[in-house]
Amino acid sequence: MDRSDLGDPVHELRLFRGCGSIFDVRAVLREQVEAEVALMSLAVADADAFDVIELMRMREFPPVPDPSVVVGDGTALAVEIVTAVLLARTSRKPDPTPRIDTRPHEKIEELHQRARRLARLATYCHQYEAHFSEDPLAHLAAEYRSGVLNIRNMQYDTVRDDHEAQLLGHPIVAEMMRNHLGYTYSDVIAVREAMGQIAGDRMTKLRDGSGDILMRYPDTPPEEVPAHEVQAFMDLLIPFMFLPADRAVIRADAVAEEAGLTSETAEAVLASYAQSFDDAHPAGRRVYDMLVGENPFLTTPLVSDGDGNFVATTNDVGLDSLRRIFEAALPRNSNEVRRYDKKVRQVVTERLAIEHLESILRTPRSHEGFKYFAPLGDGAVSALSAECAELNRVGKLVEGDGLFLIDDVAICVEVKGKSIAAQARRGDVRRLSRDLKSTIGDASDQTLRLQSLIETNGGLWLEGCTWLDLSHIREVRSVVALLDDIGPLGTAIGELQRVGVVPEVRPPWITSLHDLATIAEVCDRPGEFLLYLRRRTDSGVTTHYRAADELDLYMLFRSGGLYVEPDPDQTRFEIPSAPPAKRRDRRKHAQEAVGTLVADHCWELNAWMQRHQFEEHNAQPTKPTFNTASRLVPLIDVLTEQRPPGWLRSTADLLGLAGETQTKIAKTVAELGRMTRRDGQYHEVVLSFAGLWGHPTLFAATRPRNAELAAVRERLLTYMRAKRYQLRSDRALGLLFDERLNLEHAFYLNAPHVDSPDLDAVVEAMQLQPIGDKTLPPMPPSARRPTKRLRGKSAKRSKR
Repeated sequence: MDRSDLGDPVHELRLFRGCGSIFDVRAVLREQVEAEVALMSLAVADADAFDVIELMRMREFPPVPDPSVVVGDGTALAVEIVTAVLLARTSRKPDPTPRIDTRPHEKIEELHQRARRLARLATYCHQYEAHFSEDPLAHLAAEYRSGVLNIRNMQYDTVRDDHEAQLLGHPIVAEMMRNHLGYTYSDVIAVREAMGQIAGDRMTKLRDGSGDILMRYPDTPPEEVPAHEVQAFMDLLIPFMFLPADRAVIRADAVAEEAGLTSETAEAVLASYAQSFDDAHPAGRRVYDMLVGENPFLTTPLVSDGDGNFVATTNDVGLDSLRRIFEAALPRNSNEVRRYDKKVRQVVTERLAIEHLESILRTPRSHEGFKYFAPLGDGAVSALSAECAELNRVGKLVEGDGLFLIDDVAICVEVKGKSIAAQARRGDVRRLSRDLKSTIGDASDQTLRLQSLIETNGGLWLEGCTWLDLSHIREVRSVVALLDDIGPLGTAIGELQRVGVVPEVRPPWITSLHDLATIAEVCDRPGEFLLYLRRRTDSGVTTHYRAADELDLYMLFRSGGLYVEPDPDQTRFEIPSAPPAKRRDRRKHAQEAVGTLVADHCWELNAWMQRHQFEEHNAQPTKPTFNTASRLVPLIDVLTEQRPPGWLRSTADLLGLAGETQTKIAKTVAELGRMTRRDGQYHEVVLSFAGLWGHPTLFAATRPRNAELAAVRERLLTYMRAKRYQLRSDRALGLLFDERLNLEHAFYLNAPHVDSPDLDAVVEAMQLQPIGDKTLPPMPPSARRPTKRLRGKSAKRSKR
């Protein structure tokens, strides 16, 4: 392959132009792999493999553990491809050329380019295979497969360490790990930290030593520097930059001393994560198998030379893999598997999911691990109403993982601790389909069942035949939390609907436990989260937005994006009180209702979540904040802190408005205060927001200093009842301020609309004028957002 073609995507895609089957596609990839691998092998034939591996690491990864430092085109897969080529040798350095005479650093850029080309070809291969497959999940499987192949360090360190400590550090698991692996979770962490410390100390010593020599001769011409100093400098620089194998090598005795472990334990950990040199498996076959099948570096990221020396490639030992390694070590269908699943995995996963949601919602769960009656077979949900007298005949007891009841909002929670199988991760579409149905599919059905009971019957029959009255609930949302990170599988809700894995109407939000924990760290207000659930599961976003990672969607949402203009005709059909559809509204909907692939939006989040890695002298990163009009922030915060009736839905409604509408509300309320201070009179205003999630209305009024509070409250409440009835609004928030705009009282009306002659008479007597079609924009295009961002009162992962 000519090096001029190494970065030409058009040339690469043309290679597959004549393919008519999956077999043809794989044949093209195999041919290209053999050609590139032969050239890579030749380029570093005389080099020490450990030198090449460490030089590739230096090329692909940032030189310092600082989230603000990024290697633009660095990729872990390039390191792994080159290492796979080197592992096909008989030994670490079979060529007799003296190591000091080799110059592997001169070949690293070529190796990088060739490895990157093979990575791209593998992605094209996955996509073409999906094109030739008749399975409806094939394209989604290809996306997932490519994500598994290309992304490393899937989780933020702080989140992963917290979750793994609670799951793998559990006494039951510790005993099983010791029996089946020869070490415990704490041993792996100790080895991982020791390896990092040893590598860091060596780099620091070489850096400081070479720097000291340079500082001693700042203005001295090179030819005048003493020969012994030049030699000393080169002795430091060569292992630092050119032949780094000696610096990179890790031995069990050094790790054991640093970690405070026995040499046997350190050796057991290192050996279990290491691959060895073996020419029985040719280089081309190794790389091809890795690109189309299972990548061994995901579980064994170390390389051993057989003489007690180890070198790291990409991920640290156990990173993103320890749980799978442990679970694979347990005897299949054994009592240990059942004990681990029932006593540890499911219990810990459910508890963590509930705790993270409690943090986001700032509200304790109402029910956890509860049992309730669900319909038998295909029985009607309505049979389990409050009047049901024969529960055991029409229903059966089932378990729900969590239920949050906040004001008039219910959030149903289902948690799945089961892992996606290795076969599915490497592209087995049938196994992926089965795993998705047994995790996301089952959890979705369970949340829909609970959701339907609440919406249809206004309550649940709990264990013990006690009725839980939920007739006050007006909005029900569902969350499915998974222990595994599933990347594009969870973000593609519309695709999962199309293939029947999740319900077509009101699907749950699907997230990993890691992403839920991350959102809990940055989400400032419960209203933001409710708005996100609405956008992700009950709008055009569900169908039209895709991403490789849920957090990319979440960060786009927080920046003011993740929005599709609702279909105005559909909105008018569902909410008759909404304004008539206009041509411009239909045009905007058509422009925005198109497929949108979201790129990486997590740079700001990465810095915040990895802030502990910044050096002390560097400026600390700023916590990402939700983008909204700054003038409305005080009102949103007051409602969130005081929690008057309707606060959760109302703050979500306010946060979802267009930026100029938010500013208009703030200005309008401020003007009411000025008018009352000026003329000493009562003033009021109503603003209407008919849209995708109902027809909320906002009433605001200001009380003069000398007016009696009770009388003013009754005046505003009477006006709210009449105007809400006239507008057919499903919910109304009334805010009464004093003339200095301190919130004195809040009203919330959300009873279902019922025709009332009495209220008809009140509307007529008050001579209320209809608002007509002058409702304010319900949702924000990101381009219309103000530049200021909302910041709370209290203060990614590195995709290699």
